[in-house]
Amino acid sequence: METTTIANSIIQIDALQGFFGLVALVLTVGIAWGTLRTLVKGIKTTLDTEIKPGLKDVRERFGKTEDRVETLWKDKFAPARSPRQLNDRGKNVLEVSGIKEIIDQKKEDLLKIVKDKNIDNPYDAEQAILSVVSELPKHCPDVIDKIKDGAFRAGVDIEGVLFVGGLYLRNLIFKKDLGFDLLDLDKPKVS
Repeated sequence: METTTIANSIIQIDALQGFFGLVALVLTVGIAWGTLRTLVKGIKTTLDTEIKPGLKDVRERFGKTEDRVETLWKDKFAPARSPRQLNDRGKNVLEVSGIKEIIDQKKEDLLKIVKDKNIDNPYDAEQAILSVVSELPKHCPDVIDKIKDGAFRAGVDIEGVLFVGGLYLRNLIFKKDLGFDLLDLDKPKVS
């Protein structure tokens, strides 16, 4: 019969060996920390000199693209001729969505908000009208559900319904209430 004996091994470290081990550990951590710091500084330099300037260019390009996409989006309802007028799809959205009735009901309130903007030329008047109607849920919270329901019925998004409503309101108040002619929109903006 064979017997196996396992001997207990004891590792003994004296003070000098412990000291050198601790120094080695501290030195390793220090080198690792220094290397990490150098790498982070390198990344920061790369971000500052190479990536940030590129991002600025991307932002500028995105802004131009966003403007062009918005123009194409508006063309679905009102082709880009000055002044924009609703096409057949825009007229359908005006009727089916119920935005026409909402604008008719809120006309006086919206006109007051537009007039409070102290506009003095046709371009600013048109922009103010479109802006006020785009914020219709803020100005008239009681119509939010009607606008959502109308957008669903018309098969368009809320922004589309509000854009169509903005052009409708512009045509209602531009000449009679604000004293501008739609043909004045073709003329250059006077500051």
